[in-house]
Amino acid sequence: LVETARKTKVATQMGNQGHAGEGTRQIREWVEAGAIGTVREIQLWTNRPIWPQAIERPLEEYYTPPWIDWDLWLGPAPARPYNPAYAPFKWRGWWDFGTGALGDIACHSMDASFWTLGLGYPTRIEPESTKLFGETAPAVSRITYTFAAKGNRPEVKVVWRDGSLYPPRPKEVTDPALWPFDTSGQLWIGDQGKLVAGIYGEDPRLLDEARQAEITAHPPAQKYARLESVYAEWIAACKGGTPAGSNFADHAGPLTEMVLLGNLALRTAQVLEIDPHSGEVANTKVPAEYVRSEYRAGWTV
Repeated sequence: LVETARKTKVATQMGNQGHAGEGTRQIREWVEAGAIGTVREIQLWTNRPIWPQAIERPLEEYYTPPWIDWDLWLGPAPARPYNPAYAPFKWRGWWDFGTGALGDIACHSMDASFWTLGLGYPTRIEPESTKLFGETAPAVSRITYTFAAKGNRPEVKVVWRDGSLYPPRPKEVTDPALWPFDTSGQLWIGDQGKLVAGIYGEDPRLLDEARQAEITAHPPAQKYARLESVYAEWIAACKGGTPAGSNFADHAGPLTEMVLLGNLALRTAQVLEIDPHSGEVANTKVPAEYVRSEYRAGWTV
């Protein structure tokens, strides 16, 4: 899709709506203005999965409901009988259909850091998880991405947690009522402070109350254009206007590829060394089926 978008130059937009939001722009402007100093680590956490995974393929037999064309729903995935363990909604945890918690929400929660810090490909990915299953993602995982220094930016670690593996509340937060991020959020750690926001980049604020009051009273210049909405951005792009910020070629494709490298580490249960220029795994051979699916007959393009 990325290659096609670059070749045809058609309008594209991924549905990580936070990229069009005010919060994501504030995060970048605050960080670039030095509000928390030099960023060296970002913590991300989510309440996903909110569907069953860490399970084996079901053996129970069900009639296919009349409201679904099961062959069409399966598409290029390997054939199997209908089962409510897959649809509706529960497909996300199955490797044949989805990409687990990372694929569901990381393109939202990693978006601001990828854009603000120009992360690109990582150089190292360290996975930790509960028991692995052949066909579904594990129940809990922690994945640490390391990104090499680039330009004036030092090395950065991005730590992903899912399966209710929540980090401790920062010591700076003395009133739990001021911390609505127990189950989902992102914490930016700089050498001069910390910034917290929701997983879509919404409602960012500095943990130092005095600094937050100062940046509220005297915000940095708005360097990045504000948008009416993610929908208006898409319509304008379709009409030949400015490409959507999360277009496939320049942002969404590279972001997604970076995110899903984490699943390669997770499934192989190995620390992966990544070539930061090509995005290819440099220290081990990853099973081909983890990288590219084999389409069943009749579904190739």
